[in-house]
Amino acid sequence: MSGFDWSSKKGATSEVYTQDDFDPELQTPEILAPRGAAPTISKEEPGSWIPSTPDGSTHASEANEEKAITNLDFGWRPWKVVMGCFCLIVPSYGLLSSIGLFQTEWKQYQLRGYSKSEISWIISIFGFFGCFFAAPCGILYDRYGPRLLLQVGSTIYVASFIGLAFSTTYGQFMACFVVAGISVTAPTTVGFTMVSQWFKVREGLATGCVTVGSAIGGIFFSLVLQALFNRYEWRTGVLILAGIIMVFMTIGNLLAERNESQRTGAETGDGWDFTALRGMSKSPKFWLICVSIFAYEMVLFSQWGSIPSYAVSTNFGDKQFYLMMTCNFGAIIGRTLPPWLSDRKLGPVNTIIIINIFTMLVVLVVWLPFGAMAVPALFVVTVLMGVGTGSFVPLGVQCVSGLCTSRTIGTWLGFVYMFSSFATLLGNPATEAILSQHGPRALVAFLAGVLVLGLACMVSLRFVIQGGKWILVRKI
Repeated sequence: MSGFDWSSKKGATSEVYTQDDFDPELQTPEILAPRGAAPTISKEEPGSWIPSTPDGSTHASEANEEKAITNLDFGWRPWKVVMGCFCLIVPSYGLLSSIGLFQTEWKQYQLRGYSKSEISWIISIFGFFGCFFAAPCGILYDRYGPRLLLQVGSTIYVASFIGLAFSTTYGQFMACFVVAGISVTAPTTVGFTMVSQWFKVREGLATGCVTVGSAIGGIFFSLVLQALFNRYEWRTGVLILAGIIMVFMTIGNLLAERNESQRTGAETGDGWDFTALRGMSKSPKFWLICVSIFAYEMVLFSQWGSIPSYAVSTNFGDKQFYLMMTCNFGAIIGRTLPPWLSDRKLGPVNTIIIINIFTMLVVLVVWLPFGAMAVPALFVVTVLMGVGTGSFVPLGVQCVSGLCTSRTIGTWLGFVYMFSSFATLLGNPATEAILSQHGPRALVAFLAGVLVLGLACMVSLRFVIQGGKWILVRKI
């Protein structure tokens, strides 16, 4: 299966190579750093390749510097970074994937006088700000590096849950989750972007290992929240939750480190340069990937928030906790196996198109006709939806990484997720409104329509990447 030239891919070339052209055994030992050492810049003359920037121009110095990084994927330090990023994702996206349990807790106790749709806005605001402020965090990451950004964001995030423990009203809950949403963009942006600076050949697998923290965190926090809400009063339970979050964030801060060989804008002495930002905004690839991830995030966040409510509306309310667990077990598979296939055989664009079609079939063939009829059918739906939607995050990050350079990955990923933040804002209230006014079948049909939108944009992106040609068998 052939490879393809991504227009700004790290280490991409202007020619098409077959997969067999890469052989790790051919790496010469004298150009590799000792195992565990940081990547270094080779003094070899650069090759003839120079990847293009988003606006179509080329910057030879940046391209040659990226080309000269010779020991990506090697040693223990890249995988230490993966573990650190994993610990950052567990208490952020992992907690978010079990956030529906907060909704049901509030409806039963603290916010009994509010409708489900009104309560869902608290969760949506959390997800919205968690994505919207990824853009400024991405710019700061590219400019100054991750260290201070990560420390400040992690501290405020933990503090927001301490404040949540002392909250009793709708406004106080909302205020705490606004602060949590803004601050969580720092660890999530660092967690998703840092891996691409340490990996090239195994980037998909490494990104999958990081994003699986969301699924594992979802399982873990589902168990934790269930135990805390059953055994303790609200204040004590949430303070214990804040302590758990602090432990994960501390480990993540200690293990995550940037690749020293890839200097920040501040270190190179460059001024604020918005050329890449302007070129990005004019790129059809950027807008196609934006709309695709917008659709995937809407399905993902709608699923996280609506599964408990869907279970209640279909008289399976006593199974909502186990349904969330099942969904996250499926997501573990989705966040590891498809990224591995992407690295080995298919490429991220091809893989995400296949997964999109798979998820649509689950919605239309299994969930729509059978989901509301029996508990076993709903469990099958949740595990298969976990596999499908779980893969969208690592594959989406890998797709974005393939469209830009490692020096602009923070900016690109940040703006893509800023655009998709509106899906997280509208998705949960919209699905709650559809569910309450039109029933569970209408909700499933809505999710199928959103998946059709994502598929159309991703297929169009594949067409644009190939220069307006449709080549069926090609690794992209």
